[in-house]
Amino acid sequence: MSNIEESTAITRRGALCALSLVTVGIFLSPETATAATGVKILPSGKVRVTLKSNPALKKVGGVVRIDDVDGRSIALVRTSAKAYAAVNLLCTHQGGELVQTGNQWQCQTHQATFTLAGKNLVGPASKALKQLPVKATASMVTIG
Repeated sequence: MSNIEESTAITRRGALCALSLVTVGIFLSPETATAATGVKILPSGKVRVTLKSNPALKKVGGVVRIDDVDGRSIALVRTSAKAYAAVNLLCTHQGGELVQTGNQWQCQTHQATFTLAGKNLVGPASKALKQLPVKATASMVTIG
């Protein structure tokens, strides 16, 4: 074998190392938004989320997803020790559905990317996700 062939050949050891890295990546992938529990839609249309029922929101960066709120999905994200953000999970480009990929939201239609709190990172969208008003107490968060 020439030096070039030797340096580009895949060895059994290299293949096993690559496979182990992929496996570790699958099991250590970032958390994804869980479906919120303890959710109540108030007569005013506001959404009340009980914090005790949503352990993901105990830590900064925690996120829960609330589906089918007047036909839309929203996310509630803990942004600091005492603050939360709620965002509409429709892409601001053409209204595509967003899914969580790691610590971002990504549009399934055109791949626009947003932070969990809604800031636009990658186009074709050029605006942040729609923010919803949030009022938080020690035990619950009201959205809307």
